Amino acid sequence: MQFYYPEVLYTLILLIIPIIVHLFQLRKFKTEYFTNVKFLKKLSLQTRKSSRIKKWLILTTRLLALTAIIFSFAQPYFPSKILNSENVETVIYLDNSYSMQAIGKKGKLLERSVQELLESDFSNKNITLFTNSENHKNVTKENLQNIEYSGNQLDFKTAILKAANSFSKDSSILKKFLIISDLQQNFQLPLNNENSEIDLYIYQKSLERKENLKIDTAFISSENMDSRILNLRISNTGKSSQSTPVSLYSNNKLIGKTSANIESNSSTRLSFPINDPEIHQGKILIEDNGLLFDNSIYFSLNKIQPIKVCSINPGKSDFLQRIYTASEFDYSSFLATSINYNVLNDADVIILNEIPEISDVLTSSLSKLASKNKIVIIIPSAENLGSNFNDFLKSMGISGFDKKQLEEKLVTGIKFQHPLYNGVFDKQVKNFEYPKVQISYNLNSDSNTILSLQDNQPFLLQKGNSFIFSAPLNSENSNFTQSPLVVPTFYKMAISKIKTPSLYSYIGIENKITLPIIANNDEIVKLRSDKLSFIPQQKSSIGDIEITTNELPHIPDNYSVELGDKPLMAISYNVSTDESNMNYTDLDNTKNFQQIRDLKQFFFSEGYVDEKNTFWKWFVTFALLFLIIETLLLKYFK
Repeated sequence: MQFYYPEVLYTLILLIIPIIVHLFQLRKFKTEYFTNVKFLKKLSLQTRKSSRIKKWLILTTRLLALTAIIFSFAQPYFPSKILNSENVETVIYLDNSYSMQAIGKKGKLLERSVQELLESDFSNKNITLFTNSENHKNVTKENLQNIEYSGNQLDFKTAILKAANSFSKDSSILKKFLIISDLQQNFQLPLNNENSEIDLYIYQKSLERKENLKIDTAFISSENMDSRILNLRISNTGKSSQSTPVSLYSNNKLIGKTSANIESNSSTRLSFPINDPEIHQGKILIEDNGLLFDNSIYFSLNKIQPIKVCSINPGKSDFLQRIYTASEFDYSSFLATSINYNVLNDADVIILNEIPEISDVLTSSLSKLASKNKIVIIIPSAENLGSNFNDFLKSMGISGFDKKQLEEKLVTGIKFQHPLYNGVFDKQVKNFEYPKVQISYNLNSDSNTILSLQDNQPFLLQKGNSFIFSAPLNSENSNFTQSPLVVPTFYKMAISKIKTPSLYSYIGIENKITLPIIANNDEIVKLRSDKLSFIPQQKSSIGDIEITTNELPHIPDNYSVELGDKPLMAISYNVSTDESNMNYTDLDNTKNFQQIRDLKQFFFSEGYVDEKNTFWKWFVTFALLFLIIETLLLKYFK
């Protein structure tokens, strides 16, 4: 016979107390003298003898009653014969997601779960254990000690499928599947377990407090290429308002600090101006006693590369060269008869500036570049346009330039709400010195009109990533290049190529990241941090490298992008904030799941022990029986 709680047996030493009480007579007797004591002496001897027997019987029943009570609390059992014949298979899913960092009554949920497994005697049990990131057949204590947090999160369907594949196909074997998790709702535990072939046990780890502050997201906003604002949103899931300091670090140097006060079940937004052109080792920190992983965000802000602008002109294009200066743009200009196609293919922005015809080679190149989301700006020529030119426009979804208008028109319509003019005007201007054109074309298109002529015909419209003017912009035909509109219009068209950089990616999911790195055929990109170094899956193309990360990295951190051991830029990875939801499954509404309070209860369940749930009841019955006997002895035994 073995015991579920053997430490309770130490209380058997307390049985010495009733023994001491019965052996030592604490009552003192006083002698009284009578004239005739012969009869009293005889009666005294009989009473003293029966009293001694009664005391020993009462002592015995009390000792037996106390012993039975202690044994019932220790919960005795007999080891199962099924286990010895190896007819039990056990699979354990241990949730090692970052939500298991929450603090329970005895520490962090994951660390406490591992400790309970280490304290359990599973050496003679056939146990397979898997986590969100690892699989262990015949798990050992060394396997348990090396379990780390993972950014992956399995759902119930995936977990039960992995468990079913781990069991044998023998239907005579008892199959036991234990889930150890905090059971966040994204685990998607069903209300009813319909798998009758597997005994399913649930051990829900409960956290001590559900109040938590978290950094939801961080992103960059900017009005132009020179000023950038780092924005972040912080949420409070608690029932009371909380405040926290917020610190911004660059390469472990504090560059900004503020505080945030967040009301209960709400969020707030903070902003930091960024003056540095690049931050490779960025980190945002808040202070909170709830979940720990969402108190920080790693981020990388890389230097924006100059935008490559390629202009194809019939002659000089001085106004374009004055707009696209060297600090922000890499400007190249070619005549239509002498195009450097290597530069053209590498350009981010392509301007067809008043060329009446384009060659077949140029048409083919432009069509390929347009499919790669390059910015194409088209300014028509006053000369008659060739068929290739119109065919190219039709390939872009524009029916072409129709019917030349030989009359002066003013550019009077401005779509102020268009993203092109975001931040350009403080208010809608009415008294404006409108530019004019002498010759224009009718544009047949349902695209987004940005500027319009006085007859409501488009002057500038947008079709996808392409911008098309309806009139030549040379000084003989228009004064638009002298208008205040020319600089913001061409500047914003070019920087529309710039997408707001993502400050970080998430671990545990597939990420495809395009790096503006030029590499030779035999050069590969490597990601490196202080804790991890690996080579991601990568594909090189003209002017950039696309990397794909999935299983690695598994550690949130800032990673240096190296080419030939030379760091070129940085990317960062964080844990998804889905782990911070703190919405948990209520097991009271579930069916066909066996909920357990601790691991001992699981390892003393059916298949591991015999009659564990009823054996202790016999000792309770014995204790009651002995107490009844004691009562009868006290009442009826003279």
